[in-house]
Amino acid sequence: MVSVGERGAISPSGDRATLFHRGWQMGLDLTTKTEKLLTWLGMWGAMQGFCPLTAAIVVSVVLLESLTPPVARLFSSVPLNLIHVFAVGIGVLFGLIGYFAGDSWDLLFEAFYGPKGKWLEATRRPLLVFPRGAALKRHRNQASQVLARKPDLDEGVYREAVKIARRQVERWEGIEHPLTLSRFMQGVLWPSLFATILALSGAAVFPLVGATAEAPRFLATAVGCLVVMLACLIPYSRLRVEHMNRLYQDVVGHFPKRKSERH
Repeated sequence: MVSVGERGAISPSGDRATLFHRGWQMGLDLTTKTEKLLTWLGMWGAMQGFCPLTAAIVVSVVLLESLTPPVARLFSSVPLNLIHVFAVGIGVLFGLIGYFAGDSWDLLFEAFYGPKGKWLEATRRPLLVFPRGAALKRHRNQASQVLARKPDLDEGVYREAVKIARRQVERWEGIEHPLTLSRFMQGVLWPSLFATILALSGAAVFPLVGATAEAPRFLATAVGCLVVMLACLIPYSRLRVEHMNRLYQDVVGHFPKRKSERH
């Protein structure tokens, strides 16, 4: 028998698990609400076109502009407009790199959530904020078992599943939405990382030229840029995992009899 007091008591680990579950559900709810809003606005075409590029450039320019005040104070003889033009130019360049080289972040994602990913066995959220990998591993294995063509588990399951899902536009649209949103996020990752490096470099270099007072400003800017990067990296990883879970579940759901027919 368990007393009322014992039933009412909740362990700290239980509290954390409950909070993590609620946080994960809130993330999925936010993804669903975002999908519905973009569908209602008819903006999915724009999300696959100019919007990610525009966002990458705008965020990059804003981050670079945040570095201009201490630079302008140190180089007071240089016209302020020229400094701003230089910052905008570098920001546009970083934004273009972020957009066109954004897929390189998929290599980092694969290292943690690929077929041999470090977090595939995780039943709890790694670092408290990233998605669990256990469900993804289970769904990937289930998909590999029902595919008519047996691909290499290390690389081919995803590609084969995409080929199958793309045969029907309606099915693929729902699967692709989290992937589209993740690409929107990944375009900001390189610009925010570059801005963080520049800010940290300024904090290290400016004291050497007699501008010690500017170091705290650069450090604060570096922290802000790093926060922006994490604010995009976390949802990027969650959206990618959600996309792959949807994909593998869809493949399994449309092959309900194949496994039973073998027995």
